[in-house]
Amino acid sequence: MLKPEKVKQQSSTRAVQDMTPERLSYLIEEAKVRIELFTSRQYVDEDSRLEVAHFRLVEAMALTDNDEILGAEARGITTESDQGYSWAVDRANVTTGSPLVDSLLRQWMAFTAEASDGGNVKAMLL
Repeated sequence: MLKPEKVKQQSSTRAVQDMTPERLSYLIEEAKVRIELFTSRQYVDEDSRLEVAHFRLVEAMALTDNDEILGAEARGITTESDQGYSWAVDRANVTTGSPLVDSLLRQWMAFTAEASDGGNVKAMLL
């Protein structure tokens, strides 16, 4: 499980190094929620592959640590316009906000589906 100290230790970016533990904790939880929304699965703490994606997402979020940008990414908004009389919002597909992390998560989902006989639904006949 990611902790602020572990993120600071593993990251070489100044944005992460300068961040307070409270803010890093917030970004860690936010990234966890994004991963759960993207994968439509409960987050698994013991999976080192998933932790790599989680760390990369926290690092990416720290580099763009602006509440307006993070909020727009979380809502999937790609463009906004206000032309006086109307308000238009274009939404993208479900994403974590980082193409690299999206790719890592797709690979993780394929790996876990392959390791569990092709799916995450089990049926039991009595």
